[in-house]
Amino acid sequence: MIDLSPDEFRRLGYRAIDILADQMDTIRDYPTRQPMPDVVRERFMKQPLPESGCDPTELIESFADEILPYPMGNASPRFFAWVNSPPAPLAVLAELLAAGLNPSVAGGDHAATYVEHAVLNWLKTIMGYPLDAGGVLASGGSAANLIALGVMRHIKTEGSVRAQGIQTKSAPMVIYTSTQGHGCIQKAIEVLGFGHEYLRKIPVDADYQMDMDALRTQIAVDRDSGLIPVCVAASAGTVNTGAIDPLEAIADLCGAENMWFHVDGAYGGVGILAEPDLYTGLARADSLAIDPHKWLYMPVECGCVLVKDAAAMRDAYSLVPPYVRDDAAMPWFSEFSIQQTRGFKALKLWMVMQQIGVEGYRELISRDIALAKTLQAKIQTRQDFELVAAGSLSVTCFRYAPAGVPETVLAHLNRALLTTVQREGRAFITSTELNGKLVLRACIVNFRTTHHDLDILLDVLAEAGQNALAAAS
Repeated sequence: MIDLSPDEFRRLGYRAIDILADQMDTIRDYPTRQPMPDVVRERFMKQPLPESGCDPTELIESFADEILPYPMGNASPRFFAWVNSPPAPLAVLAELLAAGLNPSVAGGDHAATYVEHAVLNWLKTIMGYPLDAGGVLASGGSAANLIALGVMRHIKTEGSVRAQGIQTKSAPMVIYTSTQGHGCIQKAIEVLGFGHEYLRKIPVDADYQMDMDALRTQIAVDRDSGLIPVCVAASAGTVNTGAIDPLEAIADLCGAENMWFHVDGAYGGVGILAEPDLYTGLARADSLAIDPHKWLYMPVECGCVLVKDAAAMRDAYSLVPPYVRDDAAMPWFSEFSIQQTRGFKALKLWMVMQQIGVEGYRELISRDIALAKTLQAKIQTRQDFELVAAGSLSVTCFRYAPAGVPETVLAHLNRALLTTVQREGRAFITSTELNGKLVLRACIVNFRTTHHDLDILLDVLAEAGQNALAAAS
């Protein structure tokens, strides 16, 4: 039977909350991440379709026994990988409440619609966007960038793309990003029909920011070749190093060249709360993507796209079928994006943004950046590590490089120690590549991380490195 009595629902809910509360209470006592045993992995991979039902209590306990012990790890204070924050606890409860209501926030005259309008207005204010800008919540940065660039495509084809496709221009259109731009920009360009042969990846300078001279030169070359430059997709916080492209200069260039100015701020955009001087020019962007499920500590999924020209955003996506026209108190969110049915993502933002406030977020983000600077200082005081890149946000790139180890060995050494550290789970970190070098990359977007956790990270890495050197000798 699918339904539960109120008492059954209450009992199961209390048990689920107890499981999560116990995990929060003991998070420092367990590995950040541990490999799933082969037998458990195999059981999930080959689990047969259930023909008959079972007691829901057993399912809750199965979660506690076979899923909870093998997390991605981002709830832990010693998780430094990718850009994955722990969820704010209140947001976890908000997810339960949102699921209990289970509205489709395509639009319409019900509470979830207006809650989303509220949080969109808050996000516009934080990012320096006008309140009459268009906006929707999305699954994440990939979808947000796709939606924004879809509006750009609509504008740059004078609207003909909806009827005639991308082939109506007299010459191919060209989009520009940096070599450090996120891969979702290329995916969006491919999905939107431009083709990645017309995505120019502009070199970066010593600070991993888009090189403006190279950008200007490439635009001129493309124009001379009969191509049509239409957009620069800049980064406000690259995933590799946290670099912020020269947004003001790009805004000036796009204005002079009649090009769309888009900013991917999925990771770093809300860093404007802590370091506003780094974001001069961002408010001039025609469109912007941010990810509240990164530095606003929301549970995934929660992305956001903002577009200055709300009418253009609506024109790019609006298609109102007859069956929704009887509940159209205001334009539906489905008219501004690729989704019709949409989950109630806004409730968690609405709750936590009120719980923490802008000042609270400013303190939390500033703290993460300060911890990154502390990590960089610790690296520089040690003889066995080399600082490779110290971005302006909360990403640090470095290598284990003890004296006497030749350059030709360092890549293999760092790869070997990384494998060991990830397997052991005392801390979790990943790698990237900068200027042809394999480097370790630590990103701090975690309100639980402390200075002590930074020491544990470096000590664990050094221990694994020494063991790898001993094994190779």
